[in-house]
Amino acid sequence: MTEASYEILMPGFPGRSSRGFLGWSTILLLKTARGLALFDTGASGDRPGLMAALRGRGIEPDRIGTVILSHLHFDHMANAECFPKAEIILHEDEYAYVREHGAADPAISVFQVDGLLRSAQLSLVAGEIEVLPGVRMIRTPGHSGGHVSLVLTVENRRVVLAQDAIKHRGELVSRHSAGSFDEAAANASIRRIAGMADVIVPGHDGPITVENGEYIASGVSAEISLTLREKRFPLEA
Repeated sequence: MTEASYEILMPGFPGRSSRGFLGWSTILLLKTARGLALFDTGASGDRPGLMAALRGRGIEPDRIGTVILSHLHFDHMANAECFPKAEIILHEDEYAYVREHGAADPAISVFQVDGLLRSAQLSLVAGEIEVLPGVRMIRTPGHSGGHVSLVLTVENRRVVLAQDAIKHRGELVSRHSAGSFDEAAANASIRRIAGMADVIVPGHDGPITVENGEYIASGVSAEISLTLREKRFPLEA
């Protein structure tokens, strides 16, 4: 494969809220011979930060030629509409999953997903393919019915952009999914990624490097501001 590269635009964070899903997920910028692409686009609340991250790198939204979606949960697909010239790539298994089970999945915003699925920018793909030069899409179902991850080689190291196939380091160590549509399939996807990767980028954690069979996790941090009192609360994992 032609070598491609990636950059974390917005890191995921392994947090939960008593209100429900916190949904701070990893958003990745891909640089390939075909141009710039995004792997996932975050939740609606991520939009200002995502736009700022791109413009801080001198990238306007219309320079993004491809948006690849790992799955259709609200915290991974909400900002695909911001990229007017992008082909939006979704695996046909995820399309089928949403059509059959979407109303029962609490992480799917049905109205928002329906709009995406009607978009002329949407392309469905099948199987496991080189989705961009140097970037291979693999099927990693379980968290959702048609979840996919991406594989690329960077400086002779195999990198798996796992997204929610491995949400955080705890799932990697335990080999057990902490939340899935199909637990057996999710656990099999974790094992598959663990068996092939030198570096894993989870959906809700910092990058994890494999060294001599040990997992070395990068720390991740976030901050919450209490606007009424202008207090800031740092979070670290």
